[in-house]
Amino acid sequence: MKLKITTTIIFIIFSNYFFAQNYKISIKVNNLSNSEIYLGHHFGNNFFIDDTVKLDNKGNAIFNGEKKLEGGMYFILLGQGKYFDFLIDNAQVFSIKCDTVDFLNTVKFKNSFQNSKFYNYQNYLRNQDEKIANLREKQKLHIKNIDTLMIFEQQISITKNQIYLKKEEIVNQHQDSLLSAIIKSTIPIIPPPGEKDSTGKLIDTLYEFHYLKKHFFDNTDFNDTRLLRSSIISNKIYEYLNKLTAPSIDSVINSTDFILQKSMKDAKVYKYVISMLFDMYRRSRRITDENVFVYMAENYYLNGKTPWISDEFKEVLKNNIKLRKPNLIGTTAPEIEMKNNNGKIVKFNEIQNRHIIIYFYNTDCEICKTVTPEMNNFYKIIKDRGVSIIGIYTGDNKEEWKKYITDKNLDNWINVWDSKNKSKFRELFNINGTPVIFLLDEDRKILAKKITIEQLMNYFNSI
Repeated sequence: MKLKITTTIIFIIFSNYFFAQNYKISIKVNNLSNSEIYLGHHFGNNFFIDDTVKLDNKGNAIFNGEKKLEGGMYFILLGQGKYFDFLIDNAQVFSIKCDTVDFLNTVKFKNSFQNSKFYNYQNYLRNQDEKIANLREKQKLHIKNIDTLMIFEQQISITKNQIYLKKEEIVNQHQDSLLSAIIKSTIPIIPPPGEKDSTGKLIDTLYEFHYLKKHFFDNTDFNDTRLLRSSIISNKIYEYLNKLTAPSIDSVINSTDFILQKSMKDAKVYKYVISMLFDMYRRSRRITDENVFVYMAENYYLNGKTPWISDEFKEVLKNNIKLRKPNLIGTTAPEIEMKNNNGKIVKFNEIQNRHIIIYFYNTDCEICKTVTPEMNNFYKIIKDRGVSIIGIYTGDNKEEWKKYITDKNLDNWINVWDSKNKSKFRELFNINGTPVIFLLDEDRKILAKKITIEQLMNYFNSI
């Protein structure tokens, strides 16, 4: 008898454990039937589909899987761009009812306390935001009445404080939940009083900025892999780089290192963050970001800190960096020599001026047909400001090139070519096409590269 009872208990425990590994999400959608709907998750700012079902003629369906879903922010897509978000955490057997007309006000959850709380919180935020918006509109009507303006401003401040307290309340009540982690990440960092001197003045006049920069991620848990299945970590990183990082190469590199050090608390988070940053700097059109990309490649990807990448990828990356490194912003331009249109050797290091423009072009380049005359006209305006221009012909037809110089009135340029690429200019300046513009300072440091005529004009107009 004891054996039977023990066996039964073991079977019940095993069954409960087995079925607990599944996810089962029942859904009822009003005003929609016989249509495919999709269950998916966020991953940073991307979206991925996990499951597909078809609603019956009454709008019912069940998403069911044998393996538990990883925690994070999920969505149900109903087609035609209509979707709503919800949370997946430990409890993964629950039901949803909604209406295609208004998700936020009609969606209801059963057996999912976190999602019920999540939608109540969203409704609360929406009501408070509407309250603030109404107060702002009232301020516009009393723009000349300072006392009334101050009353409305005080009410706005009180409303914002109520939102802050509401967030803290939810976080403290449900500390280990995904809901808590998400809301906590939205709580602003408030610097404590800064140290003052004997006269009552702040010792560090930028104290608040420095404090925020150091503690910006305090409310974002980089150990929590559930946050990867949301846009929270990526958005926080973008905000930190855009709002708290000076637009200089060293500042961006320091911020990138700081973020990566934070992300190293968890292997999955680190892999996501470094991949995100690496791809962002690789794709960026901001010329200084290429320096950050090269820095990351050399100090992380090629330095054993990304063990998941293949040897083939490493080799391709090494070759890519080899092409980029000699012509990064801030580096001294490569020393090369070429022949001019009269056959005389021109050594680039002998060309001295406050600024040097290097313009790579070809006679049969369609874009060059527009850019070259613009460059020549612009050069006529600025040449007396201590500017030299080196026009590098990238083709191999000498007679055509000499005619081009005459026809385009480029005789006031330093015109050179190297049809056999003996100087390795293509590799040293990473030239794959034309036109390409480089700008050097008096020390021959690269100030800008691969820029447009308009950008070049803006630079000279600003100095």
